[in-house]
Amino acid sequence: MTTVLVLAAALGAVFAVLLAWRPVALRRLTSPPIVTWPGWLTAKPSALPVRTRGIASAGAALAVLLVLSGPLPVTVGLGAALGSVVFLVLGRVETCGAAATRAELVAELPAALDVLAACVASGMPLRSATSAVASACGGPLGARLAAVVSRTSAGFGDGDAWAALRDDGVLGSVARDLARAADAGTAIGALLARHAEAARSAAHAAALARAKAVGVRTIIPVSVCYLPAFFLLGVVPVIAGVLASLLR
Repeated sequence: MTTVLVLAAALGAVFAVLLAWRPVALRRLTSPPIVTWPGWLTAKPSALPVRTRGIASAGAALAVLLVLSGPLPVTVGLGAALGSVVFLVLGRVETCGAAATRAELVAELPAALDVLAACVASGMPLRSATSAVASACGGPLGARLAAVVSRTSAGFGDGDAWAALRDDGVLGSVARDLARAADAGTAIGALLARHAEAARSAAHAAALARAKAVGVRTIIPVSVCYLPAFFLLGVVPVIAGVLASLLR
């Protein structure tokens, strides 16, 4: 029991250090090492930060050590297993805010690409057209386009500025193609039109998926409303009649 308490105290100390730790400002400027993990181990970009997931997994492991009473190796093994599962699961779950932002981006992207294509077709440079669309959009999409405009204002080329969004979950494919087209000096009007059509199809599919999900989510409240009435009016009288016939 004493050993379990010591381990619990050690995990609690690690938990407190993780809560109080802040990364060094200059360390943020260094490029992190690239590590390739299997798909099921890779966290989603919109998942909780690694630090938050680590704190949650450490808390789960600490809870196992405090609640379970048994052989120490078994308790430690169960705590480590539960902490690992919590860390992996939280890495695969998208936060509510990220899901709402993604839905808003998917809905607004077709119109933004149409306007961007029209601006480019009228003779505006790509960076000027991007600035105009960013000012008109606002919201998450406007913020992402404004980041591209800020990079071009800082002296980056159009290709490098758009390449910063190559890993974005919604704008990634558009950014990669625009970066290649800008570096190669090819026309981008037709490219933007194709991406606008693809984004329109994706937005339509997302709207259909949300509409189907509404029907699924309404099953539970409808069941809660109708099942008690069905049980009381249909099942209870039958059972009462059978019991009455048996007791005669």
